Amino acid sequence: MLYWLKVYALVAALVFAPAGLIILSLLIWREAQAARPHTINLQTRLKSRDTTSFVANSFAISRTISRIDDRARLTARH
Repeated sequence: MLYWLKVYALVAALVFAPAGLIILSLLIWREAQAARPHTINLQTRLKSRDTTSFVANSFAISRTISRIDDRARLTARH
């Protein structure tokens, strides 16, 4: 009796494991298709951004770099 229970469990695992993988892959594919318009919308919004925020960010980046250089000079002296 225990032997047949193991056989049935093995057969069930061999049947339901691939079925579960197929269902999981279909779910992932469906979610990816649903998210696709949002990513296209995000890409077009990023392409059409104005450059004023870039100027502000580049200033902040250059200021940060100059502060890092100042720290490097201070630590090199001591």
